[in-house]
Amino acid sequence: MVWLRDLGDDLRYAVRQYAREPGVTVVLLVTMALGIGANTGVFSVLNGLLRPLPVRSPEQLVVIAADTKGDETGLRYRFSYLALEDLRHQTEKFSDLFAYSPRLGGLTSRAKTTQFLYSAVTGNYFSALGVRPAAGRLLEPREGESEHAPLVVVLGYSFWQRRFGGDPNLIGQQVSVDGRAATVIGVAARDFHGIYEGLEMEGYVPLSGVTGNERLREMFVSRNARPLTVLGRLNPHVSLDEAQSEMNVLTRRMEDQYPATDKGIGARVVPEPLARPIPLRAGMEMFPFIRFSLLFLAALVLTVACMNIANILLVRATVREREMAIRAALGSGRGRLIRQMLTESVLLALFGAIAGMLIGNWASQTFADALPGLVSDVPVRFDVSFDWRVFTYALSAALLAGGLIGIWPALRVSRTEPGAALHDGSRTNSSGPQRQRIRGLLVAGQVAGSLVLLVAAGLFVRSLDRAQRLDLGYVPDHVLNARMNPQWVGYDKQHTTDFYNELERRVKAWPDVQSASLAFAAPLGLIGGGDTVYIEGRTVDPREQPPSVGYNTVDASYFDTMRIPVLRGRAFQDSDTETTRLVAMVNQTMAQRYWPNQDPIGKRFRIGSAAAPLVEVIGVAHDSKYIFVVEGSLPYFYVPFTQLSSSMRVLHVRSLIDPETLISRVEQEVHALDPVMPVSFQTMDGAVAGAQGFFLLRVGAIQAGAMGLLGLLLAAVGVYGVMSYGATQRTREIGIRMALGATPQTVLGMILHQGVWMVIAGVVVGLMGATAVTRVLGRFLFSISFADPLVFLTAAALLALVALAACWIPAHRAMRVEPMVALRHE
Repeated sequence: MVWLRDLGDDLRYAVRQYAREPGVTVVLLVTMALGIGANTGVFSVLNGLLRPLPVRSPEQLVVIAADTKGDETGLRYRFSYLALEDLRHQTEKFSDLFAYSPRLGGLTSRAKTTQFLYSAVTGNYFSALGVRPAAGRLLEPREGESEHAPLVVVLGYSFWQRRFGGDPNLIGQQVSVDGRAATVIGVAARDFHGIYEGLEMEGYVPLSGVTGNERLREMFVSRNARPLTVLGRLNPHVSLDEAQSEMNVLTRRMEDQYPATDKGIGARVVPEPLARPIPLRAGMEMFPFIRFSLLFLAALVLTVACMNIANILLVRATVREREMAIRAALGSGRGRLIRQMLTESVLLALFGAIAGMLIGNWASQTFADALPGLVSDVPVRFDVSFDWRVFTYALSAALLAGGLIGIWPALRVSRTEPGAALHDGSRTNSSGPQRQRIRGLLVAGQVAGSLVLLVAAGLFVRSLDRAQRLDLGYVPDHVLNARMNPQWVGYDKQHTTDFYNELERRVKAWPDVQSASLAFAAPLGLIGGGDTVYIEGRTVDPREQPPSVGYNTVDASYFDTMRIPVLRGRAFQDSDTETTRLVAMVNQTMAQRYWPNQDPIGKRFRIGSAAAPLVEVIGVAHDSKYIFVVEGSLPYFYVPFTQLSSSMRVLHVRSLIDPETLISRVEQEVHALDPVMPVSFQTMDGAVAGAQGFFLLRVGAIQAGAMGLLGLLLAAVGVYGVMSYGATQRTREIGIRMALGATPQTVLGMILHQGVWMVIAGVVVGLMGATAVTRVLGRFLFSISFADPLVFLTAAALLALVALAACWIPAHRAMRVEPMVALRHE
């Protein structure tokens, strides 16, 4: 075919053209690779967040989140098992409703106990998802959905390989899960890792598997026990709005039938990808803005890169006008010349895309590899591998960029008059004022785009700096957290208490330990406590649920170890036992919210039920950051272990030395008390830097900073390239001026004048653009204004200095030209 032969000729000619100027070609490729790489890296991370689950028809899956009136945290999205049963029996829009509850436990097999992250699931969990077993069988519908059902376990494929070496004979064998005998019945599919985004589920048990926990056992008989995240599979051709309408009807019906427990609880139907990892309303509202902002900044990097490349290609096209004139004189039509130029630019973009995808893959994989270190308690998994979506995105970006950077040079060259070009040669073809204005506008555009990127980078860095100065309410330095649960190896309540007391006594005796304490939950950890509270003398709105407040169970030395100030009253003492009055400490926010303008000491409230015994407030502790480091002030309270025990606990050790050096010693003490007790470690500094701490802010600052530096580099290269080329093309003019008496300083000023005005124009436009862009980004900033003057002035000054330096170098070189050499210049 003729067109195919012509395309081959164009490609071969394009390769020869780039090979003739290897230096320029490398600059073009690197510039394009950086632009495509930034976009590919960002898109691959976003793609990983929204990648469809490896299940049957994932587009039909939705999360049904409880919508509780008065829920300020957004964490009350779970349903009770009895509510799930009502929805199952009455729905007409869903083919299946199923649920799960992630748990952290222990699995014992072959005389070894390991930490075990699993999901307690309804019997139809796997059948509703369409997951098939890799070995054995999976749970069957309704299996294990009663309190006394026999316990079975399905292992995750990765855990099966890692813990048991993929032993097929494990199927049918007995293991122990949280101290209860269980039969291994199968292994989940290799590509199925659970549906809690970011975590690698190591196994699955039926709901009967959590009945060893007294509070979770209540879910089979109490509508107040709400541990289940509910999902549904829509029937074919059922829209999201239709499903939402049905849920509105069903939840209103449950409110009418069970006003004592279900009042104020509605339901939100959310597409599964948008509810990851949990269906927080704030997260779902913010994610579209986050996605847009990241892609916009990446696209801006690519735009600046394209402007840079377009400028260089315009220069090359101007130089090649004589070549194109000859080809036109020999019979090549205008369309043929345009196609040749576009082929060259698209070829450049495609090679740049290949390099850019490698850069993007490296960046996104580096991000994913850093995640396991952020949450050391549990296995983390985040898939950012390239798939057809990433390749399609990168290829589309490359083709679009190739077309945009090539079309203007191609049109310019195709309009060249062969006679004029052949007559004029190449001496003055490039110095036309119109072409200089075009190149000047492109440079100003690069400067403006780069300034927007620099301002965004500065705001994110300043935001991170402000966040890291935040008063957490405790001192995380030199604190080691060691999590364990004696129930995993079969301990009863008394043996659990004895184990912890002895371990704490031994660790406190070390000379390099300042203090040690025990708590159920570590601040900013994945595991936390919370329950409804009933304030004595305060009525609950009949249309709403009672308030839910976070709490922690701690020992008497907790506040000293964590250095949480006690502002009023007293902390817990050893004399607070199960035989004395029930006591609690509340934080400042809880005291102010429920007892405003009153002394909270001596006030009382109930936990979990209006019929529960009253608990008396004995002290007020300083507000802290409990769940997320950027959370607002939340009510919170503490109760002593001696009055509300729990098997899982965290040993906090405050040391005089690097806390990581204590890990092996603490582990030795734990295993001296029980050789099979599993224990996991994390420093408090690690928790503060982790996923619920400053990690996302740090990622935003690093990513924005990287894009800002890329923009600065591209602007400097663009300004230098245009100024250097302009000075070169005016060499003959400079020689004439100097021969007529112009001084080197006059030449320097003449060359600089052009560059200075391009930089000033770019900075002015960039400041206006940055103001508009950062107004949108402001919602992601912490404790800083989107129009922070220090950031704007610093970014503008830095960019102006770099750009002016890029102008000065070619200008300084031009002023040193010898007049006789310049006059002979072509």
